[in-house]
Amino acid sequence: MNIKKFVLTFGISAMALPTFAQYEKYEGNTDFTDDQTRFRVAYIGSEPTENPAKQVGEYVTMMQLHYNSEQWSDMHENWEWLIKNAPIATVSIYARGAVMLHKLITNSEIDIEKRRKYLDDLMLLFDTRLKYLKYLNASIPEGKRGRATEGDVLIAKANYYHICGYGVDPEYTYNKIYDMYAKGIKAIKEEGGREVRGLYIQYFFSVSHELFKASNDYYREQFLNDYLESKDVCEKMLQLAKEEGDPEKAKKIVDEYDRPLTIIEQVFAESGAANREQLIAMFTPKVEANKDNLNYLRSAMTLLSANECDDTDIYYKAAEYAYAIEPTYESAIGMAQWSYQQGEMQNMLTYYEKAIELCKTDANRGRISLLIAGRLISSKQYTGALVYLDKAIAYNNELAGRANLQKAAVSTALGQYEDALTYCDEASRTDITVSGAAARLSQRIKDTQANAQAAARAKAAYDAYIAKQKAEEDFWGKK
Repeated sequence: MNIKKFVLTFGISAMALPTFAQYEKYEGNTDFTDDQTRFRVAYIGSEPTENPAKQVGEYVTMMQLHYNSEQWSDMHENWEWLIKNAPIATVSIYARGAVMLHKLITNSEIDIEKRRKYLDDLMLLFDTRLKYLKYLNASIPEGKRGRATEGDVLIAKANYYHICGYGVDPEYTYNKIYDMYAKGIKAIKEEGGREVRGLYIQYFFSVSHELFKASNDYYREQFLNDYLESKDVCEKMLQLAKEEGDPEKAKKIVDEYDRPLTIIEQVFAESGAANREQLIAMFTPKVEANKDNLNYLRSAMTLLSANECDDTDIYYKAAEYAYAIEPTYESAIGMAQWSYQQGEMQNMLTYYEKAIELCKTDANRGRISLLIAGRLISSKQYTGALVYLDKAIAYNNELAGRANLQKAAVSTALGQYEDALTYCDEASRTDITVSGAAARLSQRIKDTQANAQAAARAKAAYDAYIAKQKAEEDFWGKK
């Protein structure tokens, strides 16, 4: 049905106070969650009216009716009046307004100039919401959906521009979208208390990927950083889901972040950004140029380590420069790994212990203890390895599963197969995420045990045969 806009008559009254002054006059003394009170306060139009609450309410009603019937052009007329004359009347000016403008902008049958006007309106929508955010949030009761932070609005603006701007705005570029997303993500992180939505992280990373593809390697380092940050957000949220006691809430978190993480991993794997030779070639001159820049050196070590380049000369060089400026646990780990490569085991342990000392969290102390144990196992120093595996668990009990897997490997190397199988069972029991690895290792241990038992039986039979032969030779030699 075609719902016409109300014909409104205007009475004569005093002019409304301008913008913020109008709202601040009532701040603290007015219940902004009450529609009629808010409609009365909301009007800041230049035309006088006898009953501003009635007038604003009629426009809100018509906007919502047009939204429900998907009459986007008619809704736009009402929306345009509201955002100009009553910008705090209702949050639906912004939530439903964004949907309406998206529909109009992406309608290819509409003239391109009109679509550009709608895109300008869409950007105005988010800017206006930011301007009046305090009052709009005050209109929503505590605990109800609809409240937003500055970061929420900025990243939603980036997302809508990303979707709607292509082919409409002649100045549309991935650089512009990237900067908008980055600004929103930064604001959300600074505000604290929440994370960026999974889809927004995915879209942000897709834009970073487009920049990397088009840059001829110029954006490789930025792309690597964006990958680590995007992956980290998703993994942290999925870890929260694992710890969440409410299955329904846990499922919502998984639904929000699991698929974006899968897509981010897939895009990164296919991008070729982690090519070992290219990373070494890229960081070699940069590390030298930034040998006095601790922040850069730490970033370079993180990226090299995350992309399996922590056994390269340039990684060790970055660690050496960083450690000389200010020893940190990251640079101490780098020096320890360099010592290991040189076969200097005592120096390795010294640097690893320094890394533990410099750590600020038990979580990292546990992780470093696992690293030390792994190095000691590789050099067949099993007693020391077991000591550090126990330390890892003591620092962070969540590492018990991984530590028990390594204990199983040590016991296997020592021929203590029953102990090894017990450690595998314990690993599965304490950490479901390593249960698959534990099952595979358990089977290999059983195979090794069976082979060892078969070898022992064969050796016993051979020794018995040799002993028998020798006894016969001794017997006949005496005759």
